[in-house]
Amino acid sequence: MTRAMSTTKELESGLHWKASDTSTDVVADSLGRLLRQADHLSGDHVSLRTMNLIVAPDRHRATAHRAGTRETALHPARMIRLVEHKEDRLDAEVRVRLIEVGDAGMHVLVEDINIHANTSRLAHARSLVAPLLARGLPTVAWLPGYDHGEVALSLSETAHVTVFDSDRDPDPARAITFAHDVALKHPSRDLAWLRTLEWRRRISAGFQSEQALGTLAFAPSGDVVGNVHSPSAMLLAAWIAVRADVNVTLRPGAGHAPVEGVSVAGITISPGSGDPCSSGQLQEALDTVYAAPLGYEDSLQALDRVAIVA
Repeated sequence: MTRAMSTTKELESGLHWKASDTSTDVVADSLGRLLRQADHLSGDHVSLRTMNLIVAPDRHRATAHRAGTRETALHPARMIRLVEHKEDRLDAEVRVRLIEVGDAGMHVLVEDINIHANTSRLAHARSLVAPLLARGLPTVAWLPGYDHGEVALSLSETAHVTVFDSDRDPDPARAITFAHDVALKHPSRDLAWLRTLEWRRRISAGFQSEQALGTLAFAPSGDVVGNVHSPSAMLLAAWIAVRADVNVTLRPGAGHAPVEGVSVAGITISPGSGDPCSSGQLQEALDTVYAAPLGYEDSLQALDRVAIVA
């Protein structure tokens, strides 16, 4: 085996550092040392880092929503995971490794930092992550859980964009209140809003003709059928109210999909093949962090125009 192949294999398995009862300054120094070691081992990898991605603790253990290394590799990000533990100390782990992405077999260097801290330290998450952020890059905070507390507030002070999923919260009123508060303060990406994209496209296409637009003046109403407890359904109904300037009723459906059917001014919008509310994943949210979610804030403001039939 050649030296180049040997060092590549070493990087693929990962350079690793771990410590207990440490500080984030020490973690930052260790990360720098691992990165220098990676550069020395192999200069063939591509440095495409485009953001800092901070993953907030999830007290509800949403492992399905855990930000994975491969899930963000194409961006890629310096990933900083905050994990809550009971011990009154700060533990940390850093891993730097190469992963292969794309059909061309491009090698990308991935930086993965885990910070374990107790509740009181996590309440100051902003100062915890500050020494670990790559300078000159936007910072994205991913909140995988719900009922967000002090950690989310602290991260919002340092993150350029906050990503969360209102549909995960079993209390839709709380989820919408949080979404409303965050959106008014700084840029945010709600996966619940992303799930309405295909429906919004179909509805817009259904009213491209002048004849269809004319029906709005004579039948100013709309109906959304779906999960009346889903923020996705609520946001779609509010978007219809804003765009079509109609009163909208959200009615329960027969299944579990956020939205099962839409009717605006007597015109029924077909859902088409597949589930048009099946999108809205973390990868899509990260793809759109540089583009403002048009219509999102207006929809949040127009939720009072939606009548919900339980």
